[in-house]
Amino acid sequence: MRALVLSGGGFFGAWQVGVWAAVANQWRPDLIVGASIGSLNGYLIACGTTPEMLKDLWRRKRLASFRRFRENLRELTAHPPQIDYALVVTEALRLKPRIYRGSDVTWRHLAASCAVPLVFRPVRLDGRFCADGGLLNPLPVWAAVELGATEILGLHALPEIPSWWLKPSVKTFRALFGLRRPVPPRVRCTTVLPSRKLGSLRDALNWKRENIERWLELGYEDGRRLQSALQGQRRSAGEIH
Repeated sequence: MRALVLSGGGFFGAWQVGVWAAVANQWRPDLIVGASIGSLNGYLIACGTTPEMLKDLWRRKRLASFRRFRENLRELTAHPPQIDYALVVTEALRLKPRIYRGSDVTWRHLAASCAVPLVFRPVRLDGRFCADGGLLNPLPVWAAVELGATEILGLHALPEIPSWWLKPSVKTFRALFGLRRPVPPRVRCTTVLPSRKLGSLRDALNWKRENIERWLELGYEDGRRLQSALQGQRRSAGEIH
């Protein structure tokens, strides 16, 4: 089973859309898994939103408004996914990850997965307060493996914290509480990182049209390079085109 896995990263999520625009016609997932902003990108892709439509959504400043966040989520989740979909949230008090899948996912689950600490309040799900799905591990490859994926494409918009003063604290936190599960040998996993630095922590938390355009373009460039790698994998696996 093929799984597309999308990381957290705030507004760096625009980069993921650029990558997806380059490979969407070539690499079709059976399952999509997301954390934080990746959960929202993943939900929209699972609903059949085309790459061009996704780009257009990211260019709309109104949809980036923190004040309208929950209202926007209600609008964006008006249609159910057409592809198997799951997201990750973090139980805020126990610091444990939880996976929600398929029809269990509502706009509240997306709000919880996107609830970056100190930016959004945790959301109560099933009696527990839940927050950012990327808190323990920004790229939830482990969740895709747990759900049965054997071939994974991970788009990692946040391979490192873009802040010199915050990075040590996050590194220590993840060393103590982070989720680090090795990918089994039976699972083929390709992880794509931005080929250039996307920006600062402020950039990740503040919408700017020029940044969005730059990240969409860079993502597309990185996605085009990924295409040849994916084609090589198929040839080595003996697939026919």
